[in-house]
Amino acid sequence: MKKNFLFLIILTAAFINGFSQSSAWHTYTYKEGHFSINFPGKPEESVQYDSSGTSILKMNMQTYTIGDNTVFMSSWTDMSALSLSDKSIKQLLEDSRDGAVQSLQATHVTTTATVLTGEPYIEFAFSTEEFTGKDRIYFINKFQYSIITIFSAKDGLSPDADKFITSFKHS
Repeated sequence: MKKNFLFLIILTAAFINGFSQSSAWHTYTYKEGHFSINFPGKPEESVQYDSSGTSILKMNMQTYTIGDNTVFMSSWTDMSALSLSDKSIKQLLEDSRDGAVQSLQATHVTTTATVLTGEPYIEFAFSTEEFTGKDRIYFINKFQYSIITIFSAKDGLSPDADKFITSFKHS
């Protein structure tokens, strides 16, 4: 009886230890992008090119997906090739928000914060019939950073959205 009980305790401890390790968040540092961020797992990296007027911009993305219903993504783009001096930082942030909302085809958008000092950012929640999410877009030293989470509309916005978004650290 004691052997079975001891075995059960060891098995339970191994299960709990294994579970907590698999759900641990890890810090990833992107030296070229000058930032670090915590993901709930190892993100996949990709690059997308976008033509903006006469310049071609390179968007560097890091994405971690859980099933079909949860996405954690960070991206960074060096915007120094663009002439941005004719717009205020507030306008740049709002234009970035509006572009993200349009590409997501979001039907409901709520801006939750606009910070124009220090490391300027705009944060907003969005939703469609199928999904909901949260995004924080920064403009720091001519770099644009987007920290975005997406969840199924049925599951709603997870507390992990804020955990992910607030883990962004510019270096």
